[in-house]
Amino acid sequence: MCAVCVLLSIAMAGAPAPGVSSAQIAIDGRGVRIVLRLPLDELDLLLRLDRDLDGQVSEGELDASRDRVAAYVAKHLRVSADATPLTPMLKRLILRPRDVEADVSCVASRSIGTISIASDVLAEVSASHKTQGQIRVGNREEAFVFHAGAIYERRLAPDRRTASILAVAGALTIALLVLARRRAAALTVAALAVATLAHADVIMSAAGLNTTLKTMERLTREGGAQPKFDLGVEADALGSLMNQEVESHGMQERELLDLALSRTKELGIGIAYNREKKKFFYDGAAFAEYLKEAPRGAHAAAAEFKLLSYRFYQSTGTDLTATLAAADAKQRFLARYPKFNENAELRLYLAVDYRDVSRQYHDAGDAANVGKYRRLARAECERITRSYPRTDQADAAQQILRSLR
Repeated sequence: MCAVCVLLSIAMAGAPAPGVSSAQIAIDGRGVRIVLRLPLDELDLLLRLDRDLDGQVSEGELDASRDRVAAYVAKHLRVSADATPLTPMLKRLILRPRDVEADVSCVASRSIGTISIASDVLAEVSASHKTQGQIRVGNREEAFVFHAGAIYERRLAPDRRTASILAVAGALTIALLVLARRRAAALTVAALAVATLAHADVIMSAAGLNTTLKTMERLTREGGAQPKFDLGVEADALGSLMNQEVESHGMQERELLDLALSRTKELGIGIAYNREKKKFFYDGAAFAEYLKEAPRGAHAAAAEFKLLSYRFYQSTGTDLTATLAAADAKQRFLARYPKFNENAELRLYLAVDYRDVSRQYHDAGDAANVGKYRRLARAECERITRSYPRTDQADAAQQILRSLR
């Protein structure tokens, strides 16, 4: 128990954990001072602090972004004194290894009677983003967790009757806190354990998306065939990651998904959600551009395979002309690249095409072509099971064979 408490203390004293900001707030007289610490990855993702895309935010880059950071903090940190909004003024900005510290102050025109503070910083990255606040009013300190919809409100100058009530309530509260200390400690440890487990199940993160977007932006600036292929690989991987995120967590990370879509669109990279297939797909434009520039290049087979796979996975298998054309394109690929390392997968696509064509001819009452394409589908499946035994493709081919009997 002691060891866990020590670790918790260290974590709280250090930089904010991913997805969590911290705020030290002091309220005194007419002034409010807030030292806000924001995770660097999330802030960089949102405000694009790393302008040279080298993967690091420098002091110079942070200083150049000072006005944008100040505007962002002023928009998302709302402070009111006696129902009058106060303007947060950024006094100091400090770059730390894992976070950015913003020293903000607000000044009221007279002594503050009632204070109200709300913060939804970085909610654009995650709707569940929280800011762990430590608030000092005079000699009294309390904790408050800020998030979208949560508002800290306190009366700082109560009348005598209210003060008496508060004094009695305070004494009772202290007694209850003493009795509940052990239980609270146990709950804190349990909450820390749950948070750790939840964080371990991360698929799509702000840090990962930030790195990917920077890489993509850098590649779009470069000329030549190789950067185009590399850009296609990055876009393909991002689309796959987005699908994994939705499959595992639904729309839990909607803000990150929306950021990924809007930022890739700005870069001219086409990733879109296919409602019929319920998946994100990359349009493959960078692979197509690579093939135009380097039709016999080192990555020509890989680029063309990706384009064929996108076409296959977005096909409904109900358009006879389109399915026949897709099957012909796969046959030409196999003739040109008989030893390509993904041919087991491509042959499986081809077997499915033949099966779908046979079904369409069946619906049209064309018995001759039904038999022809059933034989072609069966031949491809037998080739797969023979040439690629004990693979997922062989298992899938066996299932198709059983459906053709």
